[in-house]
Amino acid sequence: MSARTTQVDDLRLVAQPSAVPCTELFVRLLLTDWSLLPMVEQITATTARLVGDVVDQSRAAAPAFVTVRLQLRGDVLVVEVEDDLPDPRPPRPAPGERMGVEPHRGGRTTWCEVPLPGGLSAGQVRLPRRQDRRTLVDEPVSGDPVAADPEVLERLLNRLSGWSG
Repeated sequence: MSARTTQVDDLRLVAQPSAVPCTELFVRLLLTDWSLLPMVEQITATTARLVGDVVDQSRAAAPAFVTVRLQLRGDVLVVEVEDDLPDPRPPRPAPGERMGVEPHRGGRTTWCEVPLPGGLSAGQVRLPRRQDRRTLVDEPVSGDPVAADPEVLERLLNRLSGWSG
């Protein structure tokens, strides 16, 4: 068994109620991409619970940031939820979960390890083939950054806030 990390993907969000459905979508898309469909429900529930805890403890006036990270390592999938809460309550592990918390300057990282299905190792997980892609947005010749369309962002945020219940 190798403890080498084979694949890592992460998503950084503001700890608002919309972070939970964004996290669920991220996990579902990623595990589908990684061909780990048998783990979708369990990992989605775990990450949603951990991100929900951060959202619940975050102040609406000055919300925390939360980073969700999934890693394939050895014979496990590792879920990490990093936050910058000043004085967080400890997470609630579900029965049978192998979970821990690592404090760091300005916050903590909560991790949970879940065995890969069928005795797979991280090196055996079928990962997608990705090619270099150019952005679909025309890049300015001047080198100035491309600005996002405020109307599109507003529609997106309104839609996401509607998912938070």
